Amino acid sequence: MGDVTLHDVARAAGVSIGTASRALTGRGRVAAATVENVREVAKSLGYKPNLIGQALRRGRANVVGMLVPHLENPFFAGIIHEIEEQLFSRGAQLLVADSRWDPAREEERFRIFRSTQVDGVIVVPAWLDRSAELIRSVRKIMPLVQLDRYAGPGVAEFVGVDNGDGMKQVVEYLHGRGARSMYFIGGDRATSTGVERHEAFMAISKRLGIRVTGEYRYQFNFETGISGVEKMGEVPDAVVCADDLIALGALGALNRRGLRVPEDVMVTGFDGLPLTRVVEPQITTVCQPTQELARSAVNVLYGIIEGEGSPGDESGNADETAVRLVPRLRAAGSTR
Repeated sequence: MGDVTLHDVARAAGVSIGTASRALTGRGRVAAATVENVREVAKSLGYKPNLIGQALRRGRANVVGMLVPHLENPFFAGIIHEIEEQLFSRGAQLLVADSRWDPAREEERFRIFRSTQVDGVIVVPAWLDRSAELIRSVRKIMPLVQLDRYAGPGVAEFVGVDNGDGMKQVVEYLHGRGARSMYFIGGDRATSTGVERHEAFMAISKRLGIRVTGEYRYQFNFETGISGVEKMGEVPDAVVCADDLIALGALGALNRRGLRVPEDVMVTGFDGLPLTRVVEPQITTVCQPTQELARSAVNVLYGIIEGEGSPGDESGNADETAVRLVPRLRAAGSTR
């Protein structure tokens, strides 16, 4: 059997070739139900777009670069998967790089993206302020969107969740279950997510009259959760963790201290990683809508690529355009 063609997809989906093409590339107006049907048919048939032909016709490479600070983080692995799915539906490919939290490596990866002539870049900035100048300079020469975290106000278009709302859901939920003292473990001031989640936690705790017994802030990883619990003095009613990796580390450390979760202390996370559902007890967490984040990021990026976005002024400053999606609390066994 030969390669599946666009004509095969159109015939199987019961639409014209033009409609099938528009549905797969995201260009032009096509009913949402038709788009979904065509893309499902294309996937089931194993259709692979002719990327070279598309690139020649459009004068583009049909490749998008994505730069993340830590490929080993399962949250970034999940978002990369969703970005790739969105790009596939547009007949484009994804080129992924890891900055390893290193500004010099971040700059080198952008240089590689430029040399390979990607159509645009989706970036999770390594740092809150130290990445700002670099990202401003990059967006002058190629379309760019920040995802999940940003390098500063007005640096470039941004897509992420409302961290304040997510933390509000957590603290109010714990307060409703009788928690009157809380301990915070989170990321430091190096990232916007670290800053926003901490500031929201402190503000909401103050409003509700919750006593904050202490805090430990370093990085978004297992080790931070472990160290945070080891340095925790008084046992609070709840340990609020700024991401799920921290929560998983904290859960193990609490068990080693002989503390029962949730009987002695409740634990919450943030991100909605599948890992939180395979431990005992399962962890109450704030779920990020990764599919919607990926779709929004790709849509914003292609709006810029196709001249419909906000290019910013000649200095490279972007309009402070941000897409903020609302996360959702998922209660589980780590809270009583």
